[in-house]
Amino acid sequence: MDIERIEIECQGDIHAVTFANESQVVGGCDNGDILRWKIEDGHAQQQEPTLKASGLVASVAVSRDGRWMVSGDRGKMAIVWNMVTNEKVHELDHGGWATEVDISSDCTKLVSADTCNARIFDINSGIRLLPPLRYEWVLGVKFSADGSRFATSSETQGVRVYNTHDGNILFDSGQYGSTGRWSKTTLAWSPDGQQLFLSPRGKLICFDLSKLSSSEWSIHENQSPAHIASNGRFIACAAGSLVSLWDCTSHKQISSIIVHTSQIICVALSPSGRYLACGNGRNITIHSLRGVLPPQYFDRGLPLIECYCRRRSRMLQVLATTC
Repeated sequence: MDIERIEIECQGDIHAVTFANESQVVGGCDNGDILRWKIEDGHAQQQEPTLKASGLVASVAVSRDGRWMVSGDRGKMAIVWNMVTNEKVHELDHGGWATEVDISSDCTKLVSADTCNARIFDINSGIRLLPPLRYEWVLGVKFSADGSRFATSSETQGVRVYNTHDGNILFDSGQYGSTGRWSKTTLAWSPDGQQLFLSPRGKLICFDLSKLSSSEWSIHENQSPAHIASNGRFIACAAGSLVSLWDCTSHKQISSIIVHTSQIICVALSPSGRYLACGNGRNITIHSLRGVLPPQYFDRGLPLIECYCRRRSRMLQVLATTC
């Protein structure tokens, strides 16, 4: 597919990618580096300083207000960073490889996972809010849009949905939906929190939590581990060296295949869905999707909570520069 691309070269292999906002992409490397780039006029300008995690960066998430970033690494740490001051705020020892992290939409909680447990923390204090939730080989964690629930996916034990406030299990798929060994998949929620998507090898699965039902459909590559990202309207699914885009409601493919020259390790969408970022080897490729998909697939307005978070972020940045 011939679309606008921006190529970013890194010093280490990229294992995690996310967007801090519509114009800033964040990448985590195997050497522990966490790097940021500003996208402007078809180019990506690296931002200083480079942050250093405790080991290979397996996952990274940024809060909607732009104040916090959380990274998970093979140094057994989930680390909370202040994005305004670039300081390391909390080091949360997992005792094992911290495989996945996410931040709630109200920017107050983080969930992190290792090979044995999922844990939830207060992001300001670093205090753990619940006992560790035992769940082996967790490869994905994701808060629902309203933050009242979070989901986990496992290599061998399928999908679970927990109540954020008390840790009670609200849904358990059993072994169905297990991602399989050495897969690394992320989860995606629909905006209303009624549907949950994940991608084991060779397919996409949608769990409809309101009906306690599920559906699945084949994707473009049957052998490679899959990675997904979503803006609530469409899903980007990367497997092997290819990316396909799917409508969240109809489950139909909505564009031609996007082709890379090497295997994609991680994938992310900007908040509006305008940009797609793919990490492969020592490169991050940014694709502009505005000319590829119809306008209805991009955000037409920010949710109230996101507007609040962005206003709060601007206030914090003003305070940081005047103090």
